[in-house]
Amino acid sequence: MTISYIRPIVPDTTPEKASDASARAIGQPLPLIAVPASRPPRLTNVQYRMAAVDHRGRLADRHITAALDWNAGTRLNIREHDGLLVVTADPHGVLQPTKQGYLRLPADARRAAGVSCGDRVLLTAHLDRQTVTVFPPIALDDLVLPALPCGEDA
Repeated sequence: MTISYIRPIVPDTTPEKASDASARAIGQPLPLIAVPASRPPRLTNVQYRMAAVDHRGRLADRHITAALDWNAGTRLNIREHDGLLVVTADPHGVLQPTKQGYLRLPADARRAAGVSCGDRVLLTAHLDRQTVTVFPPIALDDLVLPALPCGEDA
């Protein structure tokens, strides 16, 4: 049996090439972005997550329900408001998280908000109010696109 070795690749270390590399490394510093000296503290207790929606309406995120301390026995209510879905803890609610801790959006709620299978949605959990707001892609477009610096119709 013959053992074959792979020859190592060794970079050329001739003095002129090494000095070029060190000159580049010691050259001009990289530009830094300007960061404000002080930012105001956050005044809300809100968590943000992105989650994909599966074919049965399940949101692929358990961090939000865990942060709100919602479990499979927590009763929830869901309503559509201006194209967003708002999920609240409600003792008379008909929805519940799954045993694994996932939220599931009913088909009629998904249709009302324009959420399709495979969409990624923004989840905002307001911990003090015990609510989750689901932002579908169309709502994210309305929020984000006007703020982009690349022009009006980019």
